[in-house]
Amino acid sequence: MLIKIPVESPACNLESERAIAFSELGDRLFDELADKIATKRQYRLLFEHKLKPELFQQILVAAAGYICACLNSPIILSEAEMLERLLEARNTLPNYTGTGLLMPKREHTLAFNLFQKSVAEAFSKLGANDLIDAVDLPVNLRMVYGKTDTRKLSLPFASSKCHSDVWAGVPADATVVVLPLFGDIDNITIEAGEMPREMELEAMQVMSDFDEGRDIPMAVSYSEAQLQHGTMYFNDARGLHQTVRRKAEGLRISVDFRFRRKFNEAYRAMIPPSIAGVEEDMSVPYEDWLKVGNQTLIVFDETVEQAKNKQNAGAPVPLYTRGYRLVNMFNF
Repeated sequence: MLIKIPVESPACNLESERAIAFSELGDRLFDELADKIATKRQYRLLFEHKLKPELFQQILVAAAGYICACLNSPIILSEAEMLERLLEARNTLPNYTGTGLLMPKREHTLAFNLFQKSVAEAFSKLGANDLIDAVDLPVNLRMVYGKTDTRKLSLPFASSKCHSDVWAGVPADATVVVLPLFGDIDNITIEAGEMPREMELEAMQVMSDFDEGRDIPMAVSYSEAQLQHGTMYFNDARGLHQTVRRKAEGLRISVDFRFRRKFNEAYRAMIPPSIAGVEEDMSVPYEDWLKVGNQTLIVFDETVEQAKNKQNAGAPVPLYTRGYRLVNMFNF
């Protein structure tokens, strides 16, 4: 009896080899970042940097100033008071979106510039300036409540669904940065991990709903990566993550943004072209990003009242802040 042994086609072998080559090149590029930035490295697609206390404190004060401006408070409140006010005002803040963003409006321009500047100054001291090509502008101030409307959990790009940010249009060569600032990060947190490396290349595509990727398994869970205040988390865009709510009370406040690095042309060339995502590329050249709050101001023209009217009209909820101008502070 003759037993036929199945043989993979040359095309199938080529695709498999290309997928592994993409994953390995991505790892090498991510390793280079980690070698310069990481203060702790435990996982393949995630590393941590514990900020110096004075840098973290600078961000906290600026973030609190911005949040309190959104609350119409004439003074910077204590963390406990600020969180209590945010819980009370959750359904009445016109610049708080269903995707968790506290979006700056015209009235908050100066306070937000100080916040943006504080994050950029801390980031510039991490030791990888020579590798950074472009960074998201502006950074995102994100508030995640423990109690949420069940309808929001079913939104196409709900963060509670396991996903890669690439699926919403973030560049596949990006690195995602998250810095927890205030609140209950133990019970309103983020769980991360990685898909099988042979699936990474094929998964680097825009989707109309995170549910389209639900069959992509989390092959490795980063179960010991627990959020800590004052620690920046760097996650390769190939990574998977999701928001997890263990309690229905409280909220978590964090800052997040994405950046793209230099010297990765070969890696970018391996990524298949894709239709536009939900959001356009939000990045600007790194040198321009560092100037905000020092040489330029980021100006938001929409007012709180306009945002309120748009919210009442049921306008689409953006994933990231848009609609700003950069204005030179000085005549050169």
